[in-house]
Amino acid sequence: MLESFRLQRAPSIDLQRFDLSLTLRSGQFFRYRPEGEGFRVVDGWRAFQIRQSGHAIHLSGTTRAHAIQLFGLDTDHTAALAALADDPRIAPLLPDYGGMRVMRQDPWQCLISFVCSAMSNVKRIQGNVEGIASAFGADLAGGRAFPSPRRLPQGALRPIRLGWREKYVEELFATVKEPWLGGLALKSFDEARAALMELPGVGVKVAECVMAFSLGFGEACPVDVWIRRIVRRLYFGGRKTTDRALAARLRNRFGPHTALAQQILFAAGRDGRL
Repeated sequence: MLESFRLQRAPSIDLQRFDLSLTLRSGQFFRYRPEGEGFRVVDGWRAFQIRQSGHAIHLSGTTRAHAIQLFGLDTDHTAALAALADDPRIAPLLPDYGGMRVMRQDPWQCLISFVCSAMSNVKRIQGNVEGIASAFGADLAGGRAFPSPRRLPQGALRPIRLGWREKYVEELFATVKEPWLGGLALKSFDEARAALMELPGVGVKVAECVMAFSLGFGEACPVDVWIRRIVRRLYFGGRKTTDRALAARLRNRFGPHTALAQQILFAAGRDGRL
């Protein structure tokens, strides 16, 4: 069944600016592939097609409500862009990157994706995540569901070639409870981050990726090699400083729009704009 909706006519959502392709390709989500004029997307146990034509979104395989949540279309993007436009470093990027949205994907899939991301690259991360889904996930129309946590047979992950990440993914499958993980969205920022960092293989960066890209913490600021280099140059005059200080500078500047600022800086840096 095809479901379509026009962005500017939906009173409960803010679609002043939305770029589907930019958002999917921005490094916060890995289970998508181009298909026809749009994309095939798998978010947890839902596989669907989505394409954008101007201000219209066309869906097949999921609901309007799910798409709105997944792509963060119910946030006040107008306010976010206004806050970012006040910053002279980010304002020049908004004509090209203002359609970026911060996603709210399935938290469990997001957690495993970013544990797999440590010291890796997008192609390998996508291969690892798809390998896990293919090996253990239920068959869906157009994809494989991401498998729920459960104790896996010893060595079952070895063919996926996760390397040193394998032991952490295996432990996470055996110990994490999905309701608990999703419930972290109701905790304070510090409580949610501390809880995530108690999990195997989860440091500050992975914790804040999960918080930013699945749990709705707009003040989260994952710091990787791109953000470290860009923020040091733009906000610290090139001086070396800690990742904690880098994140604090962006959080103090952008508050609840920090994750969006971080994503725009990351995308522009990766594109050679910064």
